[in-house]
Amino acid sequence: MTTLTHDQIAANIVRGIRELEPLPATARELVRLLGRPEASLHKVTALIELDEAIAATVLRAASSAAYSGFGRPASVREAIARLGTVRLLDLILRDYLDRLQTAAPVYDLSEDELWAHSAAAELAVEAIIAERPRLRLPTLALSAALLHDIGKLVTARYFKANCQDVLACAAERSTTFVGAERRLFGTDHAQVGAAIGRAWDFPEPLVDAIARHHDVPLGTSTPVLDAVVVANYVAKTLGVGLGAEGLNFALDAPCAERLGLDYPAFGRVCLRTEEWLAALRATLRRPAEERPSR
Repeated sequence: MTTLTHDQIAANIVRGIRELEPLPATARELVRLLGRPEASLHKVTALIELDEAIAATVLRAASSAAYSGFGRPASVREAIARLGTVRLLDLILRDYLDRLQTAAPVYDLSEDELWAHSAAAELAVEAIIAERPRLRLPTLALSAALLHDIGKLVTARYFKANCQDVLACAAERSTTFVGAERRLFGTDHAQVGAAIGRAWDFPEPLVDAIARHHDVPLGTSTPVLDAVVVANYVAKTLGVGLGAEGLNFALDAPCAERLGLDYPAFGRVCLRTEEWLAALRATLRRPAEERPSR
């Protein structure tokens, strides 16, 4: 009898699940395009112009109060130039994640908590970029942080286990919450998330960051993976999206060292993230057309 690996089980789950709304083709292609160094405004514009719904969203965002001093954009190209490619991708992915929101009882997380943790992780990467600009951290790290726990959306639908089952397994085996997932399910949310990324043809550095953000030790790492590991820890440190897992996960300490984050710098990243998340939550209480960008 053949024993399946964690990755193979995750891939089978993703192939077998039908409830997950597919990522729009335009969004998938944009992720791939922005993962290439030769991506240009011309190519991005040509892609967005082919999707009327996304083009309308982009024009509306670029006409919002946050950009009121610039007037209404005359074209999709001008709107994209105004927003920037990072904000553009963020806009599209967040819209998709909003539609996917679901409670995840196996993690003891509500819809809002799942979203807030992903948003906090992305903001933490922005804070790392602000703290260490000389790193020239790839902007793909922002998308990776936003999507790092997307596997939970699938495992929450696929596995009917109660969070108490996972916690009991973790206590009995003296392992982390993720370790207990692997014992009970044969895989974990990080591997399921990576399987989703592969199914959508995401760039390999993004898939790798999703797949390994709980691995210890990491061995060979990348700046994107280091940023996601630290960003996840920042969000948890701030108490955002703790759920049943809480702080019961291992952390590869050299990640912060490679990013040049000593204790004071990490503290500043946490403070910026907390401030920006509070501002984001405040804007989400206003009508969508009035929400400013960061």
